[in-house]
Parts: sequence; structure tokens; C-alpha cells
Amino acid sequence: MNGRIPAFVDASDIERCAEEIDDPIERLRYLRQATCTRSVTCAPHLSVRCFQWRWMASLILGLALLPLGSDATASYPKKQIVPVIKASSPLVVETPSVWPVEQATDYEVYSNGLRIENRLAIANEPRSYLLIRRGSETHVGPSRDQPAGIVFHTTESDQAPFEPGQKRVLTRIGKNLLLYVRGKKAYHFVIDRFGRVHRIVVESDTANHAGHSVWADSQWLYIDLNTSFLGVAFEAQTHADQQPVNAAQMYAAKVLTEMLRSKYNLPAENCVTHAQVSVNPDNMRIGWHTDWGSSFPFKEVGLPDNYAIPNPSLYLFGFEYDPIYVKSTGSDLWKGLESAEQRVRETSAEHGVTVAEYKRFLHQRYKGTLTAIRHRGAIEEN
Repeated sequence: MNGRIPAFVDASDIERCAEEIDDPIERLRYLRQATCTRSVTCAPHLSVRCFQWRWMASLILGLALLPLGSDATASYPKKQIVPVIKASSPLVVETPSVWPVEQATDYEVYSNGLRIENRLAIANEPRSYLLIRRGSETHVGPSRDQPAGIVFHTTESDQAPFEPGQKRVLTRIGKNLLLYVRGKKAYHFVIDRFGRVHRIVVESDTANHAGHSVWADSQWLYIDLNTSFLGVAFEAQTHADQQPVNAAQMYAAKVLTEMLRSKYNLPAENCVTHAQVSVNPDNMRIGWHTDWGSSFPFKEVGLPDNYAIPNPSLYLFGFEYDPIYVKSTGSDLWKGLESAEQRVRETSAEHGVTVAEYKRFLHQRYKGTLTAIRHRGAIEEN
């Protein structure tokens, strides 16, 4: 045996079938039968392959039963890509209680002071997405039409100095941005530079804001967050030397987030930035988009420091990141990267495989999850 994991193409079918079996003993029995049930009578030239498949079946079963938050310690050095920062567990923040006070055709007012401008609201495709339960990444669960979280963005649009003499220019730039965003159906909400909240795509529909993306909470895994998460964009441009948003925008984001969390019972851990969720499946790297890769005002918006959450795309699917992504983000976000990498190192060490081998397995898991979602979607459409 050469110590390498065999190709996962055939094994993925076995794994998907095994996940349908709830009882661990029956699942193990199935895996043994599916891989090599007649080891005594195997031809000599097949005996090594049979042993490899049994070894891989044990690995797959172990991965399926392994708790995601393992405390085991790896026995080899950490990968020195970013500074090693120990991430603290995200704080639990109670869901606010906010209710509508006035609802007119052009605007809405809420009990926490939020006012939403509705004059530009537009419909898109109705929201509908499939839930994927944590720990069973290729087993697709029920469909859902309520949002599961919020992704915060910056528009990276043209800017003018925020001062009284630039009022006319600021107004013109803002109007042009809103019309552009509306045409692209790009976000659910835009917070302009004066702190006004504009509804763009209605909340019941999807918006084109997250593209290829991955996130997970304590129960569910979410793939491609256009359908499952609301998109909230600040009219802002990222600058390394200054805060990209002003006090009025931060207050608007706070009361908007409170309303959305109250209305849809959104967990605080699902209120994250675009840089945390964006992925590129072509090269299996995160950070296709890096807006809010640093300095997001979580505290001012009434949220815990969600930068510290271990990045799910890394430890669930083996995505990686490069120096360009690190340079484009900040040290706060690196805490989530490092803690996710640590999970990968610990899990691979527990199963006696290299990090590279384990990540190849996770890559196949990602492909299998996408296939399961598409297959289920095709069935429901028919």
C-alpha cells in the first residue's frame, strides 16, 4: 500500500449511500460490503486494492461521525501564512424586538427609528433554497423561502468628499448608484452616504449580491448565498487609511440589522461580510470578493465580532487563500482563517493523513454537495 488515498470518484457514490443509513453499525456494515466483502477469496492482484478501500471506508465513516469542533492537537507545525491568532468563540446576542409603526407606499417606519425608502423597490426571482444539515454535507434537506442571514457589502462606487460644499455632487452620485444597483438587482438594501436606507430588491426575492459563496451556522450549511441571505450594501469605497462609512451609515445599519433579525429571527452568527463568504470554485480559494475584509463595525451595528468565526469554506470544503487575499483583508479576519486551518490540521492528524490529502477529500465533498443540490433542484422543477 503506497499510503495515498485512492481516487474519490467511486467512493463518493458509496459515501452518499452510507449517509442515508442512520445507524452507525449498519452504516459500517454497508461500507465494508460495498468496498470489499470477499477479502478471503480476492485474487492476489486485488488484495491490496481491497485493503485500500476498507481503509478509505473507515476514513469516510470516521469523517462522517467526527464532531466538527475537535479538541485534538496536531503533531506538526502550523502553516505560516498569516499570524497565528487564537480566536474566541462568537458571543451570543439576543434577537431584538422591532415592529412596524407606519407602512406607506413610499416608505416604512419601525419602532427602533428605522425608516426605509421604497420608491425604488423591485421584484426578482422568488426566494427558494435547499437546506443542508451540518455533518451530512451531501444530504440535501427541505427547501426554505425565508432568509437565513445578512451579507454586508460595500458598493465600491465613485465617491466625493463628505462635506457641505459637495452636497450636490454627493446627491447626484448617490442617485446614479441607486439606479445602477436597481438595474442589476444587486442588493436588497443600500445605505447611502446620508444614512438613508433604500429597499432595492424586495425581501421575499433573491438578489444578485453574493455569487459563489459558502457559510454555515450551528445547524445548517448554505451554498451560494444569493437565495439564502439578504444583501445589505453601504455606499462606500474601501480605504486602508480610514473608516469607509460614516456615523449616519453605521446607525442606519444598526437599526436595519435589528429589524431584519427581529423579523426573520436571524442568528447573529449569520450576519457576516462579503469577504468572509466569497469563494472561487475554479481554483478552490476564498476571497473572489474582498469587500469588508477588514474594519467592519460589528460592535456599532450591535453584533459580536464575527470575523473570529472559523471560516466554514476552509474546514468543511478545504478552500484555501493566497497572499493577495491576506493583503486585501485585515488581522481581525485572520482569526477566523487560522482557527479554521487549525480544525483542518487537527482532523487530518486524527485520521493519519496529510493536510493535502484531507483537503482533496474536502474538495470532493464540495463537488458532491453541489451535485446533490442541483439534482434535488432538477427533481423539484420537474
